[in-house]
Order: sequence, then structure tokens, then C-alpha cells
Amino acid sequence: MAELHVGYSDSVPVAMALTGRLSSEQVMIIDYLTVTAGKRNRGLGRFFVDYLVKKSMIEDYNKVIIEVESEETKENKARIQFWKNCGFLFTDYIHHYIWVPEPYHAMYYPISISSAEQNKVTGEELFTYINKFHRLCFRGGKE
Repeated sequence: MAELHVGYSDSVPVAMALTGRLSSEQVMIIDYLTVTAGKRNRGLGRFFVDYLVKKSMIEDYNKVIIEVESEETKENKARIQFWKNCGFLFTDYIHHYIWVPEPYHAMYYPISISSAEQNKVTGEELFTYINKFHRLCFRGGKE
């Protein structure tokens, strides 16, 4: 249901991502991704995202989903721009979790979705998948 991916440089971990799979919906969720501070802005994050997207294509998913903090801060704007540069599409819906104070946007990478279908994808739909993945994780894989 979940995988930990680690990127190494000279045998030292420099990037990691936690992904989740909802096979029945053909969705991969990038739940967390980071590059160590000293290695940022060198293309490693983009390389890692490209790897995850290619992996999702091989595994026959139709989209990759992420959530990003939506507060108007310099850091959040930079994160959103990073994901856009990686080919992710932004949704307008803002999701408010009951257990964390930050609001979130959902973004997605369309793998096998036509342009017409892309216009129909909503943030609410994407958060349905994200919430389902989190429920499954915290309940030991059971709904």
C-alpha cells in the first residue's frame, strides 16, 4: 500500500519520498517528498519526481496526486511552482483537515487522462483519494 523511496549520492541518502497506492482507482499518491537542504536546487527533486511518475506509468496508474500547503507564504508558493514545473496541475479547491491547522490544495499529474477529462478533475475528488489512503494507512489497510 505504501513505499519508501530513497535517492542516494555517493552512498549518502539525499532524497526520499513516501508514496501510496490506490490500485482500484489507478492512483499513486506522493504523500511526502524531500531533498536534503544542501542538495536542493540541483535538479534532484525533479529527477526524483520523474522517477516516480515513470514508475506510476509502468504500474498502469492514470494519475499521480500530491497535496501542498495553500497558505500564501514564499515557501509554499515555491513548492507549488516546483510541482507545476514537474508537470502537475493545480486545483482551486482548498481542503481543511480537522487535525492540522494548515489548509491544502491538491495537484495531480495526468498520465492517461485526456485534455477534456483533465477539466473535470476536481480538488474534492483528489482529496477523496488522499483521505482514503490516509484512512487505510492508519487502520492497518482496512476501511
